[in-house]
Amino acid sequence: MASPARFVRSLVARLGHSTELPGLLLVNGTILLALLLVVLDLDLAAAIALIVSVVSEWLLERRSPLSSMLLRQASAGPPLRFALRVIVAATAASQFANDTALHAFLLVTLLIVTGLCARALHAEYRRIGPLKPMRTRHIPGDTYIAEEPRSRPVLVTLVQLAALAPAILGAPWWIVLSAGVAAFAVLAAATVPDVLASWRMRMAKRATGFTPQLSAVQKFLDEYRPEVVVHLSGPDTAAYQINTWIEALESLDQRVFVVLRDHPLFERMASSSLPTLSLPAPGELLMLDFSMVKVALYPSNTGNNIHLLRLPTMMSAFIGHGDSDKSASNNPFSRVYDELWVAGEAGADRYRRSGMHIPEDQYRFVGRPQVHAIERTPRVGEAEIPTVLYAPTWEGVNQHQEYSSLRAIGVQLIDALLADGSVRVVYKPHPFTGQRDAKYRIAHAVISRRLDDAKARTGIDHRVVTSGSLTGWMNQSTALVSDISSVLSDWLAGEKPYAVFNHAGVSTRQFREDYPSSAAATLLGSHAQGMDEFLDVITGRGPDQLAEYRSKLATYLLGPPEQRSLEAFREAVTAFVARSDAERSIYR
Repeated sequence: MASPARFVRSLVARLGHSTELPGLLLVNGTILLALLLVVLDLDLAAAIALIVSVVSEWLLERRSPLSSMLLRQASAGPPLRFALRVIVAATAASQFANDTALHAFLLVTLLIVTGLCARALHAEYRRIGPLKPMRTRHIPGDTYIAEEPRSRPVLVTLVQLAALAPAILGAPWWIVLSAGVAAFAVLAAATVPDVLASWRMRMAKRATGFTPQLSAVQKFLDEYRPEVVVHLSGPDTAAYQINTWIEALESLDQRVFVVLRDHPLFERMASSSLPTLSLPAPGELLMLDFSMVKVALYPSNTGNNIHLLRLPTMMSAFIGHGDSDKSASNNPFSRVYDELWVAGEAGADRYRRSGMHIPEDQYRFVGRPQVHAIERTPRVGEAEIPTVLYAPTWEGVNQHQEYSSLRAIGVQLIDALLADGSVRVVYKPHPFTGQRDAKYRIAHAVISRRLDDAKARTGIDHRVVTSGSLTGWMNQSTALVSDISSVLSDWLAGEKPYAVFNHAGVSTRQFREDYPSSAAATLLGSHAQGMDEFLDVITGRGPDQLAEYRSKLATYLLGPPEQRSLEAFREAVTAFVARSDAERSIYR
């Protein structure tokens, strides 16, 4: 049975963050407190508690949005909370000037409850109705549709306050009535325009199938006529999958259009000049005419890809979001694409070994443009205090794809590096860390504390980095400690020492055969065996016996150096567009 402390921690985790609690407790706790005070015949104190509860509505909406959403989903939104306050206030009869004031209070609060219910109904209609949310960047016109109408927390708070405060503070009936009617009028004046805007969008959609906003996007497509579309789905933590391609996409000679299928992902996409559409609803996307598009590029295998793959007018290529030996790099779903873009021969070999019988002409070797900025310095001995970059991968979607060292030996690795005292540590966890297994979040927290403490104690600038590009940190580092992931391939562009966790616990020979990207690495065992040897290499105390293999391995994984460029990527896209013109023009 779970302990009370564990239950509280779980509850706080589900609320998202402990900062959610003050607003939640104030809004609901003061209602319960007011009821208790009425029972104790402390009507004035109850009235003050109700006023505090009303004012806290703003705090709940602004500072505790997740809690506010959960309360609405539990049918405990603003209408119910206001109704509870009215009931509690009505029982505090001694606070009213007379019975007429009480009756006026009940009349105006009925109007306010009706107005709040209308707003809640409109918000629910927008949430589950036919008007689907949409966001854009660099697309002119009105192209924004929110998930729901504006909540207007200040207005809702003031309206409730205007209806409650005069009555429970003993104002005469005519002030109670006037204040309540005025509050209702203000509430209606703010609600009706929002409802009318939704009504106009709905009428336009019913007449043409397009909302005005979606029509504006189609007009842009017709005028801009993109030749390349990039399509991606995923949570906000998947933003690195599009961000890693932005520089290469911006360098293309063709017109590029980015389609993202999740708003959190859209919000985390890095700044870019590329026209971008965030449109989760499949029906809305299927309405758009993409017949002018020549090719579609897919950085990730997701179910939503089918919404563009269904179009015969464009050819498709899986470009991935990194070159790695993970099993996801030879996903059977990859067979649906016209071309599989791989960096080097290793990418094709992964598919060949999988037994999926993919034709050889489906592979296109495009190098790895993202590594063009990775430098070969600092080399061993060039920095007074060498920097070791620890960049573990996440725990994977299931145990069969669990390659990470973080939970298994992460803390041991950090302790060994810090105990040596002659290196600086930069720790950059994967954005998905802890998504499936909470133990990874615990290991992350422990490592972060260790590095913060070591920085304060030694003065060495140890770092915990949770955002931004990995390339800059690679260029500051002498060595890398990581797991089987695309980080290894990118790192090898600099041909500097690296160590890899043997997550499978097999022999060195077997591990290198199963995961070729580890062929020039120091392997770390289940108890961090190999770390002392690796530290000797980093600090120059021992020979770097694997140096001669790293150049050959980099070519095998990433292609020859001349293909690891933006120019090579531009040539690949241009050739793919030409193929589409030759083979798909009949459909256009």
